[in-house]
Amino acid sequence: MNISKHENIFQLSINETQAKAKELIGRKLTDDEIISVKKGIEAGLSFDIETVFQAAIQEATEVKTTEYKI
Repeated sequence: MNISKHENIFQLSINETQAKAKELIGRKLTDDEIISVKKGIEAGLSFDIETVFQAAIQEATEVKTTEYKI
């Protein structure tokens, strides 16, 4: 598997956001509401991103000690 260094690790599309809005409030968001939601998501994700980075990198690099024997 080749991964581009420019590839996003996490991404939400407008379509996914609109689908979630329909599920939660029964309608699509306006353009102004989308801008507000975008700001809120960015603020929430950046609030403690350092902890998220540390946990994800630590888990990804842990040596798995469980061996499967046949």
